[in-house]
Amino acid sequence: MAGNAFQQTMLGLEFDQDRSGPADLFSQACVEQYDDSDPSQYGYLFAQVFEPQVLLEVAALGGVDHEAVTTLVHRPTATLADLADAVDHVDELAVVGQIHLTAALVSISRFDVAARVLTAASARAVSARDKFEIAMLDFVIRNRRDDGTGTAQAFRRMRAAIETGTLPPERVLDACAQGVVWYFKRRELAEADYEWYLAKGADLADRKGLVEPAALSSWYRGIAMVPAARGEVETTRRYMEQARVAASMTLDRRNRPYELHLMKTYHESSLKEHLYLNRDLERVEESGRALIDLDPAWSPSYGELAEAYVKFGRFDEAAGLFDQAASIGPPYVGYHELNAARCHDRLGNDEQALSLYLRLVERGATNEDVVGPARRLAVRTGHPAAGDLPATLPVANPA
Repeated sequence: MAGNAFQQTMLGLEFDQDRSGPADLFSQACVEQYDDSDPSQYGYLFAQVFEPQVLLEVAALGGVDHEAVTTLVHRPTATLADLADAVDHVDELAVVGQIHLTAALVSISRFDVAARVLTAASARAVSARDKFEIAMLDFVIRNRRDDGTGTAQAFRRMRAAIETGTLPPERVLDACAQGVVWYFKRRELAEADYEWYLAKGADLADRKGLVEPAALSSWYRGIAMVPAARGEVETTRRYMEQARVAASMTLDRRNRPYELHLMKTYHESSLKEHLYLNRDLERVEESGRALIDLDPAWSPSYGELAEAYVKFGRFDEAAGLFDQAASIGPPYVGYHELNAARCHDRLGNDEQALSLYLRLVERGATNEDVVGPARRLAVRTGHPAAGDLPATLPVANPA
């Protein structure tokens, strides 16, 4: 398979470092988790879960039919062939095996197939742990695939399983962190459930030594959103520092790509904290550079810092970082190219901006915020594409 490690991982759940170059932490953690996890045990770890559009872009860049990818008809590696075979024989698996298979599918954004496997698991679930893990995966799938529709019910099912008192504290705290985060991001659960998860998580986190530090790190990053929403700078920073300490403790115990990803997520959250809460450019840059240094093969890290530079009016620095992000490859190539084009456009770098806009048009972009600037710049520079770009674009019927 061609492409960077991320593209190879999303298409085949493995990567060839000799062909892809340095592998990003997500790809390393994703492949390692699948290789090392036990289908007879709970606890499949996600470094990150991507939206369906990311898989669409990966397939397009690889010249592969998107439907064949999403349905597992496209099986470019032995790993994907094994995964698809497990799906074909899903009824032969125990419930925990079906849960494990669902998680593996979710890790590479095969959400429709994952939902079908999860339905099979749900029909046979008996224990509170079964029901909790199924509800958690249902939430993740709906959150990414269905824009959050139905996740409130998933959180209620998780809460019912938690209230049996039989679940590991780390899994309970994971659910609490997700409840806090997605309440603030998109109000994906009822306020009463949010209050319950907030209180439950705080109680668990306060019990010294009860919860593993990896879960604590995620919890403190999530709960930092509460004071941040009120503009409370010092309290937000205190929670974020607790998240950093817990991530460091996790790394001291086991230094794998998954644990490094916890620290990367801390830097991502810190960048946003300093950008939106403090408006402190120096600390934004510090967090952004730490993020890039930790995972230099990860294009979104460059994009995160670039977006911050845009908000401070530093378009030259932003353009350079967006260019770097796009050159690394997926995820978010089109997004990085579009934003690089906009920055170059604002800086008067007509040829660089036009080249990027035309690349997006060649890949099928038809929206006016791409074609319009491309047309304008092509006319200004006398580029032959000026005669090929439509003068106006049809307006979509809102009905």
